[in-house]
Amino acid sequence: MKLSRLQVHHYRGLAPDTVLTFGPGLNVVVGATGSGRTTLLELVSAVLCSDFSGLLREPFALEYALRFDALTVDVAVRNEPPAALPATAGEGGPGDALALPPGALAHGLMPSIVATVRWDAAEDARLVMRASATGFACEVAGAEGFSKRMRWSVLDRSVWTLLFMAAQYLERGVKDRLKDLLRETFLLAPPRFDEALGMFEHIGAIRYAMEQRGEELFPLGLMALPTWMPGWLREQVEREPVPPSLLLRHDAMPRGFLARFVTLAGFASGTLSVDVTETTPLSQGGRLGFSGFRFAFTRVDGTPVTQEQLGHGQKRLLSFLYYLDVHEAFVIADELADGLHPDLVRACVQDLGERQSFVTSQNPLLFEHLAFASAEALRASLIRCEPGGGGQGPWRWTQPTPEEAARWFDAYRAGAVPLGAVLRAQGFG
Repeated sequence: MKLSRLQVHHYRGLAPDTVLTFGPGLNVVVGATGSGRTTLLELVSAVLCSDFSGLLREPFALEYALRFDALTVDVAVRNEPPAALPATAGEGGPGDALALPPGALAHGLMPSIVATVRWDAAEDARLVMRASATGFACEVAGAEGFSKRMRWSVLDRSVWTLLFMAAQYLERGVKDRLKDLLRETFLLAPPRFDEALGMFEHIGAIRYAMEQRGEELFPLGLMALPTWMPGWLREQVEREPVPPSLLLRHDAMPRGFLARFVTLAGFASGTLSVDVTETTPLSQGGRLGFSGFRFAFTRVDGTPVTQEQLGHGQKRLLSFLYYLDVHEAFVIADELADGLHPDLVRACVQDLGERQSFVTSQNPLLFEHLAFASAEALRASLIRCEPGGGGQGPWRWTQPTPEEAARWFDAYRAGAVPLGAVLRAQGFG
């Protein structure tokens, strides 16, 4: 899945009708303090998570497009006073019929969503879903599908919820494609990797549980675990007797985040320990619970190092590698280069791999590791955030013009001047 386009009609201090297109790989957001760089990353995270619950009290209106291998999902999300909603908001769906009366609106705002799914190879499979705070409706290939009245939090992971609901009512071929889509996307959306140590502290506070339901094992909640870890946890607790804590050595997962960190940080070894807090037998429909994630390392000379003894840069590196192991499709990282040695910045950029990434950095080191295959790729991958004039006007989020991108790409391809120097001279960095 890739986020290909974002149009912000209005949101906080941003200039209205801002339109951004994104490259499929690394997207770099630059700008001065107070220009909305972190706000942009938080908005991208909300879009990819389909979670606008943190904006219930704020008016906003935006549209975005998510691109998959063979389909596109176009989404329009609004949270506005009734008078500000488009006149066509309720056509063909729950807009007018299911809308809350003005006196019952939460915070005086009416949330609404229109999501359209289009399959490349089957135009007749177009699916349109409309939702308000009192219900949702669906149409397939222009024909009315179903509708349902209910009170719900329409801004909380709503797009994925709509897709899940719609799948129950559709013909088998469309349902199977929607299920594939949900499996690929529902747990992929990442939070923002912050500029400090928030992610490192989050790892230590993780509580994870899984529960047996019939023949399948279900995670409880949306937990930030590496994709391989639930299977490893289950394998460990299926042994008898179940130990009070589990220990993972770095070399047990040679391609995992722990092994990568040990190599990059220059340690001889490292371990991750996890407390087992609940062990009702799965064969009896039981439940497993885990918490107390903590690390320990050993230097080449044999000196032990606790996680508290790690430096700021080491903690950021460890938590970023963990973040990459959790999120295989996306990265949203604020001040990625903060506290990292140039070699580690290079390693982190390389480890982004094929993920679609949105990163900010005021450190020029990041620009030395950018690579572009074309002027269009360069244009789509750079976003400049500018504060309003005198600090009073709206933020401006812009991208290079095609002409600017062509000039910069020619200079980059010629190699006469480093790309970072070219971009910084133009205000990108």
